[in-house]
Amino acid sequence: MNLSINLKINQNIEIIDDEVTYKSIVQDINKDGMCISYPIHHNKPLLIHSGSVIEFYVTTERDIVKCKSVVLGKKREENINLLVLSLPEVIERVQRREYFRLPITMPIRYYGLPKDRIYTSLRDVPSGYFSRLINSVSLDISGGGIKIVSNEIHNPGEYVIISINIPQEINILCSVVRIENTEEKNKFKLALKYEGIEEKTRDKIIQFIFNKLREQSKLLR
Repeated sequence: MNLSINLKINQNIEIIDDEVTYKSIVQDINKDGMCISYPIHHNKPLLIHSGSVIEFYVTTERDIVKCKSVVLGKKREENINLLVLSLPEVIERVQRREYFRLPITMPIRYYGLPKDRIYTSLRDVPSGYFSRLINSVSLDISGGGIKIVSNEIHNPGEYVIISINIPQEINILCSVVRIENTEEKNKFKLALKYEGIEEKTRDKIIQFIFNKLREQSKLLR
């Protein structure tokens, strides 16, 4: 496992303190340490002293990385309050974020699209189909796809639209990758791949997964 991290200036980080998330941005990095903007939660600054150890999360293009640093001091530059930290030590790294599958059962709605055409994005889906969504549940979710329970057989290559709440409601066009039987009669597991998904929508899903992982980490402490 690679336990290094290549932080960049203007990179967003999240600091966890007493179950509160403070947001910050990397302002400067050098061989001796790094400076971050003063961590804020709803306009309230993080109260912390020199010598304290802080833990923070960095979401990169492929990973969610948990790090720790020592607070070396505070300073103010160009009217910005900064924390000076030691270079980060990686505590743990979650596998490539887009493909990490979070097992989770949550309500979803879905509808199998007609098989007589190809869909490349939600723009290709007639709006009337969204009134036909059927209630069901998920089994897992990732940045690249989702597994759901279906009341009908949908074969690989067919298209399905889904609606999930994470907590904002989002609609996604998917294609069926695999179908599996369940122990329950007339119930099937559908492994779905997102199709034509906007990156801002994928980012919302990844952030949802990130938050759930963080919640689970707290429960295991």
